[in-house]
Amino acid sequence: MDNLMSVVVFYHSIEIKKVIQEILRNKYQSILYCDVNTNQEQFIAFMTDKSQPVLFIYAFEKTEEAIEFNEIFVELNKNKKIHSDKYLSLLICCREHREAAYFECSKGRFYSYETFRPVYDMNRIRLSITQMGDLLTSQDKVNSYQQDKKAVIKKLQSVSQQLHEVETSLTDEKGIQHNLLTELISEVDQLCKGDMTESAEVKVQVEKIKPRVENFKAHNQKYFNEIGSKVRAAKPSFKKKMPLVLVVDDQNVMLKIITTILKPKGFDVEVATNGAEALNKLKNCQPELVLLDIDMPVMDGIQTLKAIKEINELSQVPIIMLTSNTDKESFIECRELGAIDYIVKPTNAETLLKKILAVI
Repeated sequence: MDNLMSVVVFYHSIEIKKVIQEILRNKYQSILYCDVNTNQEQFIAFMTDKSQPVLFIYAFEKTEEAIEFNEIFVELNKNKKIHSDKYLSLLICCREHREAAYFECSKGRFYSYETFRPVYDMNRIRLSITQMGDLLTSQDKVNSYQQDKKAVIKKLQSVSQQLHEVETSLTDEKGIQHNLLTELISEVDQLCKGDMTESAEVKVQVEKIKPRVENFKAHNQKYFNEIGSKVRAAKPSFKKKMPLVLVVDDQNVMLKIITTILKPKGFDVEVATNGAEALNKLKNCQPELVLLDIDMPVMDGIQTLKAIKEINELSQVPIIMLTSNTDKESFIECRELGAIDYIVKPTNAETLLKKILAVI
């Protein structure tokens, strides 16, 4: 039984609800079924735990019914912020409405869709739910690892700062003791050079002191040097963070070419094959730059550009459009929507790097 994720099923028909119940049976412990009569407070109470990712399933005969329910839900969340950003939405509708379902997924309203009439392919629906659940929980684990990593790095940075202060203190003390011992040796020299004929024995004793003091000075400086070296060796070293570039293109060849160009130049690269996947990845990372293809299935570059610019945390991330089309009107539209530049495919390494370095 999967306890890492909550599932909310929106539905109208009892028949459809029974189908979904059979698919989810003994799979997820935390499930809420919501129809038009479900009390909002019941739904809000179910969503109290914002630490778990949520899979929303919209199971309706018609896509329009799912859209209507989704708009109510979006408005409720806008007013009361009932869930976190760790969620995905699956639309399940009749086969005759699949074109409308595809269109809504391409706009980003739902992550994906499945059909259940006239044929009930329950295994296919079950597979989609399982895959989306795996994606959600894996993202949640990545977020947890990233938080742990940040905490460890913060602790190491604190330790590094403390060791730096110890190193500074040792250097200061080394200088102070060096000066004091130098002064002591100088005073012993003066005693040796003075008129001590009345006490030859005292003079002999004083002359014996000087090499001992010099040995102590040498030992003292060696000790401080060794301690300083150990402190420097114990200080954690932090590699400079590589700039992250998110490349969004439906052509795997183009993704591979751009990755091959950027990684040897010190860039970290994330890839996505459509706009919906890109938006999902942007929930977990904030790149220094997005390279965004215009022509893509599911959710094209123009729609993705608009969506990114509407997210406050990402609105200032520079976006360079990728396109095989030389239509200037498309470039103008992208610039008006917030893109900073464009690159015509296919491109060469020199042009790509020049454009990227100009904005990073």
